[in-house]
Amino acid sequence: MLVLAAAASTIACVTAAAASAASPRKDPAWLALRLPAVAPGPVPGYVLIADRNNNRILIVSPGKRVVWSYGNLRDPDDAFFTPGWHSIITNEEFNDTLTEVSLRHPHAIWSYGHAQIAGSSAGYLNTPDDAYRLPNGDTTVADIKNCRIVQISHAHKVVRVLGGSCVHNPPAGLASPNGDTPLPDGGLLITEIGGWIDRIDAAGHLVWSVRSPVSYPSDAQLLPNGRILLSSFTAPGKIVEMTRSGQVTWSFGDTSGPNMLNKPSLAVRWPNGMIAANDDYGQRVIVINPRTKKIVWQYGHTGVASSDPGYLSKPDGLMLLPAAIQPMRRRNVPMAQLSPVRLTRVGVLPSAASRLTAVVLPNGRLLVLGGIVAGAFSTQILAGPPSHLVQIGHLPTATHDDAAVVLGATTYLFGGGEAVASPAIVKISAAGKAEAAGSMSEPLSDLGAAAIDGIAYLAGGYTGSQYAAGILASRGKTPQLVGRLPVGLRYAGVAALDGKLYVAGGVTPSGTSSAVYAFDPKTRRVTTVATLPVPVSHAPLVALNGALYLIGGDHSSTILRIIRGSGVTVVGTLPQELSDAAAVTIGSAAYILGGDSSATVWRLTAR
Repeated sequence: MLVLAAAASTIACVTAAAASAASPRKDPAWLALRLPAVAPGPVPGYVLIADRNNNRILIVSPGKRVVWSYGNLRDPDDAFFTPGWHSIITNEEFNDTLTEVSLRHPHAIWSYGHAQIAGSSAGYLNTPDDAYRLPNGDTTVADIKNCRIVQISHAHKVVRVLGGSCVHNPPAGLASPNGDTPLPDGGLLITEIGGWIDRIDAAGHLVWSVRSPVSYPSDAQLLPNGRILLSSFTAPGKIVEMTRSGQVTWSFGDTSGPNMLNKPSLAVRWPNGMIAANDDYGQRVIVINPRTKKIVWQYGHTGVASSDPGYLSKPDGLMLLPAAIQPMRRRNVPMAQLSPVRLTRVGVLPSAASRLTAVVLPNGRLLVLGGIVAGAFSTQILAGPPSHLVQIGHLPTATHDDAAVVLGATTYLFGGGEAVASPAIVKISAAGKAEAAGSMSEPLSDLGAAAIDGIAYLAGGYTGSQYAAGILASRGKTPQLVGRLPVGLRYAGVAALDGKLYVAGGVTPSGTSSAVYAFDPKTRRVTTVATLPVPVSHAPLVALNGALYLIGGDHSSTILRIIRGSGVTVVGTLPQELSDAAAVTIGSAAYILGGDSSATVWRLTAR
């Protein structure tokens, strides 16, 4: 099945700055799919992912939106762009085949091997791995169980074979090779599962061979400084940088926590210095800052395999599609002429967390619920002033991407979920006692909520199969439909101001939104009241001093102020890019909690 994620709108949404550039864009993202420039950040383009157990290939934006997908495959184990960025070649390892897919008009345009028939004679492969298209049009592939590297012409002729004997004796013998990375000089860097990394020159001669420092080496990459980047396909796994003598000079991978890897198969260094890796059985693709050894970007949910949006199932290949960088300052974003905002660090959460839900209790204290804490889904209930939040209880089940409101003295938590969306309604007392309070009519996660006149209003979300457009009303029981947004929407900022519900940004089926909607409970009408300077998602919205503030978002550190009838202005920046934070208002200040695995609590004031 082919899925093009709003290709027409994607192609049309090139920024005005890029379109008016003095010279035509020549970056690969533009050449391949007319994809727009990206904001500065850890991902300098779009990420190609071989989503093996979902039988598909994805291209994902830095904002984690799927911009291209092709699903008519069987166990795509790796995927790489061909020279010129016109197509993708993938090895379907357990189907014993190679397939090339056109990008602009997605369909299979070349193949090699016989589906589910392993062999070693001409036209056959046995568990092929790492298929690369070479500049001369040939394809090279590691043929694991045949213990060889095969080079195949576009006319399906075998041009060259390295190995064939299943003992380490390169180039005549290779102990189960699973990597054959092409090198700039025309040679190959071969990885043997048997525990060796071999450099072969363009003529097929051995240059050097080094014993692997890890027990199951996978997909070695030669770095510009001559060192080798290597994955250890083990659980827990490692990513290591090593010298030609086998000395490890850098490594990443813990035995527990968010940095624990589960059989990573490929790590590559991007031009910006970041290291991207497949954490295959961790069900995610990650980007690591090698200096801080922190994960700065992730696609997929750790340890959760699924075909739902935002999820992967045994991702086993990746490649960067470089894009032009469009700094925020180059966009025509109006700067505030009025009062600025001030940020003050006032506290620290017990643990780094994102996708929390926070509400303000009648006594001015906070109640903070669930979220992703230290890389795992959480049942935590925290309470206290913003400067000193402590755990006081547990939710019935771990949850994140939910919404909560306070009605009277009781907090109600709606939807969310762990691996899948939940229809649950949970009520929580100020003392931290949580219990089931009913069910919604359908599962719903990624939603927003706010209370108006003692009624909880829920906006948008994801049902597990559809983006929700409904606006629901609840007094703590099963919500009722009271309105509809113009489009299904998830990960939007939602807040109440002056008796109306506001919904800002978010992700639609066709991409990230820049719209700000207002819902009037009295008339049940939805109107568009503002347009954000750029599309924003995963950003909390709060009401403060008669205005709305949209804080951060995917790859954004910007604080936007929205005043109905007066437009949108940039009024400040966070110390860092921050998405999936929680934010609430207490009196004349807003408080920002966590986000992007941060533990910081910020106080925001506006004069």
